[in-house]
Amino acid sequence: MSTYSSDISANESLQPRRLVAPLWHTALVLILLLATSIGGALTHHWTGSLTQRMASQHHSHIPMYALAALWEWLLLALVLWGTRLSGVSLRQLLGVHRAGAVEIWTDFAIAIGFWFASLLVLGAVAFLLRLAHLHPEDIRGVVTQIWIALSISAGICEELIFRGYLQQQFTALTRRISLGIAISAVFFGLSHGYEGASGMLLIVLYGSFFGILAYLRHSLRAGMFAHAWHDSVSGLVLYLGAHLLQRIPH
Repeated sequence: MSTYSSDISANESLQPRRLVAPLWHTALVLILLLATSIGGALTHHWTGSLTQRMASQHHSHIPMYALAALWEWLLLALVLWGTRLSGVSLRQLLGVHRAGAVEIWTDFAIAIGFWFASLLVLGAVAFLLRLAHLHPEDIRGVVTQIWIALSISAGICEELIFRGYLQQQFTALTRRISLGIAISAVFFGLSHGYEGASGMLLIVLYGSFFGILAYLRHSLRAGMFAHAWHDSVSGLVLYLGAHLLQRIPH
């Protein structure tokens, strides 16, 4: 049996009755997200594929990864400032807090199961996209940021921004949790411009899975675990794969 220790109700964390931030603030956040996405798409076009970048002098990209992590935390700070303007607490964005080691391990187990199930679905969708000649770049690159520190930042910041802030904001605007999940997932996909059109489509689907998980758990914790785990494992697999390819005689 879950133990709830929170100053908000489960229902309020799922479907807030009022906006979590001023509308102008949400518009500003969305503009910044889309502008960053466009910049990332252009950078990706100029510098080549993710695997190629990792295979060549990966140490030179560490400042780029650090800058990406810094930008995520700055964007999260902007989000928290906006929610504070409306008197909304961080606890409401995070959802219901379940205390105790058992609850933490439960969320972690759910995160691992969610991750495996999501990859199966995303892999099937990616296969269908290839059959339709849309050619997504690589299922391993979905919502991938490289290195564990950056992965943890993505797990915390992106879940708070997209499933905490935007999902609750659009839920309050539309009065429908399904639309809140769907709209925030669309912007989650659009914010990953470097993945290309078909890659963003997969990320929209992935974002909707995270939104549903947050809805079912009344909390972001399991989603944060799954997000950070996915990014860490994907980045390490790509890194090791790129170096193994370098050792193969041509």
